[in-house]
Amino acid sequence: AADLSPAVAGTAFVLCLAGFGSKSGIVPLHAWLPRAHPEAPSHVSALMSAAMVNLGVYGIVRVGFDLLAVDAERWWWLLVLVLGAISAGYGILQAVVSTDLKRLLAHSTTENMGLVLVGVGASGLFASIGSPVLAALALTAALMHVVGHAAFKTLLFLAAGSVLHATGTRDLDALGGLRERMPYTTALFALGALAASALPPGNGFVSEWLLLQSLVNSLPEGGVIHAVTMPLAVGVIALSAGLAIATFVKAFGVGFLARPRGEGAANAHES
Repeated sequence: AADLSPAVAGTAFVLCLAGFGSKSGIVPLHAWLPRAHPEAPSHVSALMSAAMVNLGVYGIVRVGFDLLAVDAERWWWLLVLVLGAISAGYGILQAVVSTDLKRLLAHSTTENMGLVLVGVGASGLFASIGSPVLAALALTAALMHVVGHAAFKTLLFLAAGSVLHATGTRDLDALGGLRERMPYTTALFALGALAASALPPGNGFVSEWLLLQSLVNSLPEGGVIHAVTMPLAVGVIALSAGLAIATFVKAFGVGFLARPRGEGAANAHES
């Protein structure tokens, strides 16, 4: 990397970001993700959402912090942070209006990968202004969220597969009443939903709280860029957390509580 010109290094980073970002389902290269997840078997959806999309984040981190670190410029990480914030906002807005259970979870993956990239981008920005402690905190929060997301999204997709196996449908409007007929699946989905909503004591809360702490405590040395981007990033994280709660309250309340609204739900059995 030391032998590359800034233009070549920047081009390489942007191209790698596009390739790895599409693997992670980042806006605007996300279109495949909400289409693929609902069609795949649920255990494959769990593998895709818990492991495959994380490799995109891994690629961005290795290229940006290791392979091209010598020539890393501030705008690289600003681009990562902005794309992450857009993805987080867009993904959760799509999830909150979805009635297909697996499509809802797929859009939630876009949101969570967006939050991870907000942390990665913030880490690079902090490193560029010589603040290694905040850079380490932001990257730690991002990687913790990668691990946490892998755990709770696996649980949610497998629970969704159990519902699909038992009822023959993914449509939340045709479900309901599963709490009594599928108590174990209901309890496990509730556990995953708690973590995905970033509520304590879920693991999603820990990583998002650390990410917020790194952004809120950003130093003034970053100038105008930091003064503008960090408060906006905090707002995006707060908005996504609030809408995530609404999303999973809807999924759990409509899908598992109340009375059955379809024949499949009325005849459901535990997986």
